[in-house]
Amino acid sequence: MEARADYDFLLYYYSLDQNEERFIREILKLIINYPIVWYNFLENILKNKVMINVKNGVMIVSLELLPPKQKRCFDCVYGCLKENNMIVKTIEKKGFLILYLYSQKISDFFENSGFWLEYLTAEACREIGLTAYRGALIKTRDQNIQEIDVLIDLHTLVFFIECKDTCNYGNDDLKKMSDLRKKINVCSFALMVCSKGGLDLDYQKYEIDLIRYRHNYYIFKNELKELITKKIVGLSF
Repeated sequence: MEARADYDFLLYYYSLDQNEERFIREILKLIINYPIVWYNFLENILKNKVMINVKNGVMIVSLELLPPKQKRCFDCVYGCLKENNMIVKTIEKKGFLILYLYSQKISDFFENSGFWLEYLTAEACREIGLTAYRGALIKTRDQNIQEIDVLIDLHTLVFFIECKDTCNYGNDDLKKMSDLRKKINVCSFALMVCSKGGLDLDYQKYEIDLIRYRHNYYIFKNELKELITKKIVGLSF
């Protein structure tokens, strides 16, 4: 974890080693180029705790329960892990495939099913040409610490982005982002990136923008660029 102290708050962010960075680049390519494969893996395998369980650096897969179509989707992700040396040990026993993963950060990517959207959003920000940090921890002057999924750093302006690949969030999450903006002495904007749900929330009340990710990376990146550009231009008037 590294830190920056350019503002009236401390910014901590998680860094990856070279091997982890390489895997994240490759898995993001899969997510971007084969969205149907990733969607099927995500919704039908990763979120099904009967088929797969990831915890403490170990991924356990019930091969006997995987239908042929889902097996093909799993094999794509499994291949990405193997090709990038993210599996340090493999055991196949009684219909289960047990994978010991390279690091806890790689385990976290699968254990927390929304992390993929955080990494993807951070990657889109970087491709746009912005400095972005995934998993940023903000420590404000009152000594409170709050995690932000993606933070865009424009020095005199910051964007706080929350990424939700679940329906399990509400106005309390929006209020939390709004309260953080009030604690820092820097011009800021807040954005919610979600893949489902949340349409009935009061974004206007909390001055938070919304972008839906519909498993088309290029449309998403363009929407993100247009929104950020609009906010920056608006400050000039």
